[in-house]
Amino acid sequence: MKTTRIELKDSDVLFNKERHEYWRGDKQLSGITGMLQRQLFPDEFDNVPEGMLQEAARYGTEVHESIETFDSSWINDGTQEVQDYISLCQENNLVHERSEYTVTDGENWASNIDKVYRSSDDTFSLGDIKTYGTMTPDKLEKARWQLSIYAYFLELQNKDAKVGNLFILHIRNKAKQDGTFDHIRNIMPVERIPSDICKELLDTDLRGEQFINPYSIPEKYREQENYIRQLIQTKNETEEKLKILKSEILEDMESMGVRTWDTGTMRLTRKLPTTRLSFNANKFKADHPELDYSPYERTSNVSGSLMIAV
Repeated sequence: MKTTRIELKDSDVLFNKERHEYWRGDKQLSGITGMLQRQLFPDEFDNVPEGMLQEAARYGTEVHESIETFDSSWINDGTQEVQDYISLCQENNLVHERSEYTVTDGENWASNIDKVYRSSDDTFSLGDIKTYGTMTPDKLEKARWQLSIYAYFLELQNKDAKVGNLFILHIRNKAKQDGTFDHIRNIMPVERIPSDICKELLDTDLRGEQFINPYSIPEKYREQENYIRQLIQTKNETEEKLKILKSEILEDMESMGVRTWDTGTMRLTRKLPTTRLSFNANKFKADHPELDYSPYERTSNVSGSLMIAV
């Protein structure tokens, strides 16, 4: 069945660029960036000199405007940042749909999405341009919240539209204070936060309460991060050494034709090669949908577990 091509709808929100205000009729709506800083990232700019903040904002605005001009008018101003953006779009098959696309919940909130890309007739990807020198974990997490809320609003505003990928376009071409040079161009995917959690954050802020972040890592585990990394590295190295040693022992036992070695405190047993027959339940169900196989199914409890990705 052919999917209907969805065209994004414009909201009835007016954005005052000079004052950075969102208005719907005579009601001013709140932006997302300030709310995130207030609720989740209150220490974001602590100990950062005002001059550095102003320079970062100026550079970020220039890069945003250059890239927006290219996407809207195909005018390349010749900057390295625009060339890097073009390369990222080509390398990742990004099909530009809208820039600075205003989305809203239609009542209290509004914001502009840096980039909307079309993935299919009804699916869009959202990109947020960042020009930081370093994408710290807090900056990544803030962008994840930002993009997830944008995805929630876009789907509210556009019935039947779906948001697929969320990612940061990290672009920077600037000299550093220590005399070295930053040339960064990459895409950083982020995992979407469910819309119901985004809505709870927004509703909590409207009530004037403090949101409890379900993704916040307790400080005691943050402090143990390096220790956890060391344990994982030691485990991986040990498993690799054991794998090599077991392979050598097996090769020697096979060449000598022995099945068992016993040291008195350790038994080494060689298992002979064999075949194993398994039943493909999924294929059987697909081939015989008319059969009732429920009497042969067995439910068992599986304990929860923790996965750590380094």
